[in-house]
Amino acid sequence: MRKISAALFAATLFVTPAQAVEFLVGVERGDTGQSDYEVGLIKLALEKAGGGHTMKIADTGDTNQSRMLEMLSTGDADFHVTFSGIDQERFDKLATVPVPMQRGLLGHRILIVSEDSKDAVGAVKTMDDLQQISIGSGTGWPDTEILEKAGFKVESSKYENLFKMVDGGRIQGYARGVAEPYSEVEARQGEMKNLTIDEHVMIVYPFDMFLFLNKGDTERYDILLTGLKNAYEDGSFLDYFENHPRIKKVFEQAKIDDRLRFEIDNPLLPGEIAAIPDQYWHGR
Repeated sequence: MRKISAALFAATLFVTPAQAVEFLVGVERGDTGQSDYEVGLIKLALEKAGGGHTMKIADTGDTNQSRMLEMLSTGDADFHVTFSGIDQERFDKLATVPVPMQRGLLGHRILIVSEDSKDAVGAVKTMDDLQQISIGSGTGWPDTEILEKAGFKVESSKYENLFKMVDGGRIQGYARGVAEPYSEVEARQGEMKNLTIDEHVMIVYPFDMFLFLNKGDTERYDILLTGLKNAYEDGSFLDYFENHPRIKKVFEQAKIDDRLRFEIDNPLLPGEIAAIPDQYWHGR
């Protein structure tokens, strides 16, 4: 399984294209505000790859994540690259740029809860306790299957619906990566004043966000991989990661080390992704 290290993380034999290449980026729900970290990281990769490459955000309407990835794999997408959580099926169908975008933070899940459910979640002491809490996760997300296979009570629905389900008491929590919920709850305080963030538990499994392209698009794949590798080598990746407001909030607000930690397996993680060197994962 270590072959990915030699094949993809060794010196990349890559020649900058004679002409600049345009990247159309597919963002679920077109939400570049919530995805500003990922969009900014793509911009950084293109800058570090050299060649004057450009990017634009493609209009994906209300197409969900699973459909976007399927369109990309079959060549029917109006965009070249998107980002999502990883599983074996996605790895097999698409070209996966093997650099974890959030350095594994997406596999550290905390719960958006309501004022009504926060005491029940706060009382959790054991895995059995946590498995009695009804948890929401997005339709088609790998996280949903990971949580289900670990024995949790999972309700799946569309991204925005899950906030409403917590606010309305239909579920007790909404599992989000530690870099996600603070801005999400803040953005909805006007209409969903019942939402808050649990400060007690954290579910941890090996997982993260990756860039995906059509398997035939080797040119853009090489550009992104080269750019991300160069960003690691000159320190700009870690500088971007550590200083982005969304990531800084993780360490300032989520208090990862103070939470009750529940570790579960990720049966969907491709062996090649598990073999990515430790330097690309936070805390390893």
